[in-house]
Amino acid sequence: MEQQVKILAVDDRYENLLALNSILASSHYDVISLQSGEEVLRYLLKEPADHIAVILMDVQMPGLSGFETVELIKQRKACQDIPIIFLTALSTSIEHVLKGYHVGSIDYLFKPVHPEMLRMKVDAFVNMHLGHQKIKFQSELLHKRTLDLEETNRKLAEAEEKLKQQNSLLEQWVEERTTELVDAHEKLLKSQDHFQKMFMLSPSLMAIRRLPDLTYIEINESWKQYTGYGDEIIGTNMDLLRADSGESISCDEVIHNCKVKYETKSKETRTALLSTEIIDIENESCLLQVAVDITESLRFETEMARLAQLNLVGEMAAGIAHEIRNPMTTIRGFLQLFRENDRNMQKEYIPIMLEELDRANEIITEYLSLAKNKQSHQQPDQINRIIEMLLPLIQAEAVMSGKHVQFQFVDCPVIHLDDKEMRQLILNMCMNGLEAMTIGGTLTIQTFEENGYVVLLISDEGTGIDEKHLEKLGRPFFTTKDEGTGLGLAICYSIAARHRASIEVQSSSEGTTFLIRFPIPE
Repeated sequence: MEQQVKILAVDDRYENLLALNSILASSHYDVISLQSGEEVLRYLLKEPADHIAVILMDVQMPGLSGFETVELIKQRKACQDIPIIFLTALSTSIEHVLKGYHVGSIDYLFKPVHPEMLRMKVDAFVNMHLGHQKIKFQSELLHKRTLDLEETNRKLAEAEEKLKQQNSLLEQWVEERTTELVDAHEKLLKSQDHFQKMFMLSPSLMAIRRLPDLTYIEINESWKQYTGYGDEIIGTNMDLLRADSGESISCDEVIHNCKVKYETKSKETRTALLSTEIIDIENESCLLQVAVDITESLRFETEMARLAQLNLVGEMAAGIAHEIRNPMTTIRGFLQLFRENDRNMQKEYIPIMLEELDRANEIITEYLSLAKNKQSHQQPDQINRIIEMLLPLIQAEAVMSGKHVQFQFVDCPVIHLDDKEMRQLILNMCMNGLEAMTIGGTLTIQTFEENGYVVLLISDEGTGIDEKHLEKLGRPFFTTKDEGTGLGLAICYSIAARHRASIEVQSSSEGTTFLIRFPIPE
């Protein structure tokens, strides 16, 4: 709409074109001067035709005539609607006029043309062209608006469809959520019912206390039965539970299996294991106390420990009696023989009797070595030093029995040791390992540091220890040897206990390994 309107003036004579330019000179349109039909066709091929308001065409021109030029212009679709006015001074017959109209002209003027009339005709066509362009522009604008409205309607339709889908999904979600909430509510009611039944019927003492004042909200039947206190303590903060040391129990932290004492209404002191948990009841913080009464269990354990001690004393007494009875029987037999035969004691029998007495004395001495209250003289020492002193003796014993000793020591921290007791422990362990192997076996002795402990490892290549015998290791007078008192390993366990050391046994058909772990002083 804002581009300059163009008028094409076509004449082969230059002076005619000057005359047309002077007549049509205007600021509303631009006059384009062309001197042949060929120039007109080339111009129309290069320039857009929708800015041309009218073409003033001379009829008689060399080359293409005006009629031929117009016929070619009208064949092009973009130029079919351009108004054409023929101007001529020669072809004035009615036949030429009709031919002009026939090929597509709007008007047919004879030269000399009246300037005012020509200007008015051209102005009229220019105004028509501008009106047409305005209508075309408004039509395009209207078409664009129509497309925009259609696009908007399409988007609105899509948005409405999406809204329907969202509403459908929302309704479905609300329905599912409502179902979930109903189910959750039902489960909550069931859970509360189960909790109430579990709380009231639990064999453990259970109480719910409000924080921070620790007033009782609820107690169960077991609490009432064991403590003797009923609903009269609801709403009070009576503290029945005390730590085993007698101090009050902190309620700020959750505890598990804390040993406590509590006093019943009848002033009886009982023992329980207390666990606590902080819970929310109706948006209020509460303390759940669960106590398991272990008074009867402790009494039962104490009685069982007493009976076990009595049983152990009986077993040890039987063992001592059995071991000492044999040498005593031998000595008594010789003495009775001498009394009945009324003969003097023969010298060859005296060594036998002394040997039996020494054997009985050795058993008693080893038994006394088991005493836990035996005084131990422990001093800072290196365990490697003690083993190195014993190695010649151990290697000599191994060579005599056709076996081997392999040792591997590393630098270990200083620990507290009793020199004599450690020698006895190491020799007992090593001699047991050598006796457990056949000819050609290897005894391994190692020391190393592990997780805050100095570890002494003694391993043999024997047939191993039967699994049913492992739990009996260390018991006095228990032995799998044909000869022996069964006190050697028991003495080793006693020595380890006095050194606060632990003994771990690993046994299989390929041999047995003893791991003695001594704590490293801080």
